[in-house]
Amino acid sequence: MRKFSQSSPQTKRFFFLSAVAVLSAAYCVAGTLNSKNSFVDDTLYTKEIREAARRHGVDPLLVRAVVYQESRFKADAVGSDGEVGLMQVLPAGAVADWARWHKRKAPSHADLMDVEVNLEIGVWYLAGALKRWQDHKEKIPLALIQYNAGESRAVQWKPQNPNAEVIPGITILSTRRYVTGIMERYSRYLKEK
Repeated sequence: MRKFSQSSPQTKRFFFLSAVAVLSAAYCVAGTLNSKNSFVDDTLYTKEIREAARRHGVDPLLVRAVVYQESRFKADAVGSDGEVGLMQVLPAGAVADWARWHKRKAPSHADLMDVEVNLEIGVWYLAGALKRWQDHKEKIPLALIQYNAGESRAVQWKPQNPNAEVIPGITILSTRRYVTGIMERYSRYLKEK
């Protein structure tokens, strides 16, 4: 066996590659990353998500996947179109619908930053969309289309055959990415469970 001196190029390369391998492994183990390469703890609000999901009969892992996609678990997130909180609920959309359905005044912008209030409205809306599409084999993608792009788009993109695939029929690329991203993450969460 050949011995390497401390200053040999082979030794330096070996230590460099070893360090890269260790850092890569640590990076993968640390958790998921958002587009800005900052850590996303997707186990935040587990209790609150589980409770809201239970109240509305939705799989908490699906809710978790939606929260990841919508806000990366940032309770104070505000979207470019005025979406608010963890589930990026729209004051003029899901929030107004929730308030009308419950015969209550719509929560304020500050109230929508509250994790429990935001999850209550977002999961309620998602549950309604899942129920709306319950006769379709791919009710989850259709519900996600409705959550992201509205019920009219879901109606437009639903397949004629209730057993057919949904995602190939989505004509807006950003919505297709949205639905695909959530479905992939949801599938991963199911496997981890």
